[in-house]
Amino acid sequence: MSDPLAKLISLTAHQTQNGGTDKLVLARDGIEIEGPISMGTGDEFDFDKQDLVPFQQQLELVLIAEHPGQGPSNLGSVIIRADELNRGQLTQQFRGGGALYDLAYKVI
Repeated sequence: MSDPLAKLISLTAHQTQNGGTDKLVLARDGIEIEGPISMGTGDEFDFDKQDLVPFQQQLELVLIAEHPGQGPSNLGSVIIRADELNRGQLTQQFRGGGALYDLAYKVI
């Protein structure tokens, strides 16, 4: 059996870190997967051109805000698990630093 693949669908900003615009990077194991993405409250980013992300038992994704003149700020992480295979579109939240983002994805 081959390893599962995560298909990232969208990232929705319900609340940015400082109420303005966040410059975001989505990372795995310290390696950037997507970004920088600029998002304000209510914005949605579609991962149309994002490659499928292979993983084994689980995949941890971290959302990082980068603001000029400040160090990066971790806005939380989500764990995508292999047992979510073929469960359709799922959503998890990044919460941290006053921010709230939804990540929609599928495991195929």
